[in-house]
Amino acid sequence: MSAGTLAGLGAVIGLIAAAVVIVVIYSGPDSAPPSSLALPAPKFDAAPVTSLDGPPDLSQLTPREAADRLFNRIMTASEQGDRAEALRFVPMAIQAYDGLPALDADAHYHLGLIHDVAGDDAEIDRQIAALRESAPNHLLALVLEYRMAERARDRATASRVLAAFTAAYDAEIAKRRPEYEAHRNSIERLRTAASQAALSTGGSATTTQEGAALFAMNCAACHGSDAAGSDKGPPLVHKIYEPSHHNDGSFYRAVHQGVRRHHWSFGDMPPVPGVSDAEVGQIIAYVRDLQRAAGIR
Repeated sequence: MSAGTLAGLGAVIGLIAAAVVIVVIYSGPDSAPPSSLALPAPKFDAAPVTSLDGPPDLSQLTPREAADRLFNRIMTASEQGDRAEALRFVPMAIQAYDGLPALDADAHYHLGLIHDVAGDDAEIDRQIAALRESAPNHLLALVLEYRMAERARDRATASRVLAAFTAAYDAEIAKRRPEYEAHRNSIERLRTAASQAALSTGGSATTTQEGAALFAMNCAACHGSDAAGSDKGPPLVHKIYEPSHHNDGSFYRAVHQGVRRHHWSFGDMPPVPGVSDAEVGQIIAYVRDLQRAAGIR
């Protein structure tokens, strides 16, 4: 490692350590959190911190280790319900990650969680977008999106995210991305929530997963990964496709016979070969679940 690089690393660590000292000396009472954030803090797969007494010692760490140590401090305080302590270290953690030469997917997820503690949805959206640049169906992007929906008590969006997560899970988890291994507990908790949501709507987790998988294989390229549309095809989670306007039979005909353009400007839809009636039925059930979650009945 060159002397210039070592000097740069030392400067970043020194800046973070100085910031810790300043906060410890000058920090005052935190303002009360918005009521929309008064939800129990979930587990975030942070490394355990044995004590919250005093600032973390960053002097012997690399810049990335220092950033991750601050992340762990924030997540531990949040899990313990000490919001004031968590917020105290948020600016330092953001500064630490912003000072890194490059951010991997794991770092983007950490930043997303840090901004979630602070309630900064615009910054969470930025981290979600960064994760999806590496993988359009990135599971940790969906974890962050679900966190936002739950904090806002937006049940329709939460249901849509759970369905998208179910559709993406098998293919994504098989890729064994390092960040998936590091945050497997968070991913599996969302998988459990998706299964419970499927059961609560009168279906089964298996049926939902099969319909989601079939949709992802045969329909998502045009209609979007969660039936929200794309630049190639219209959204199916739309009032136009409510059951009273487009009944289930219209979906069977569209798959087997194709459809001429009439509502949208995407062009004609060709038939989709190789999809059985039973499989179309599972796809329809999945789409109807998404529609109901969005208030379309």
